[in-house]
Amino acid sequence: MKMPDALTVLILAATFVLANSFAQGLPVLATSYVEAQELGRNDEKDPATMEYHRSVLLPAFSARYRAHLRNCQAALPEPDQSPFSFVAALDSAGNVLRIWSDRSPAVYSCVRGRLLFERFPPPPRAPFYLYIHMRFAN
Repeated sequence: MKMPDALTVLILAATFVLANSFAQGLPVLATSYVEAQELGRNDEKDPATMEYHRSVLLPAFSARYRAHLRNCQAALPEPDQSPFSFVAALDSAGNVLRIWSDRSPAVYSCVRGRLLFERFPPPPRAPFYLYIHMRFAN
């Protein structure tokens, strides 16, 4: 009996995971940072979600994380001032489902620990992708 090759096994496993997610009503999320970033940029520009993004989500994020980011940077012995980006996928209740990042400086690790347990105002659709690009003022 011929054994299936690795690619066939991988495809079958992925199909099973996706089918199981759909059956349980779980959202299928981006599979990479690049895909999540693109989805986040689309959610920023989509007329159906633009107002939520600009007037609800970004102000909520800013209010909760401005001081936290400052405290994270201040707690580091050698603060990293280089920019980084991340994307958070939100469910229909505003809970963070998953986070992707382009790199993981210490300040991101500090923010990520809190962000994983965050609940934002419910988005107009789920999953909703919040794309954040962080640059630090000198």
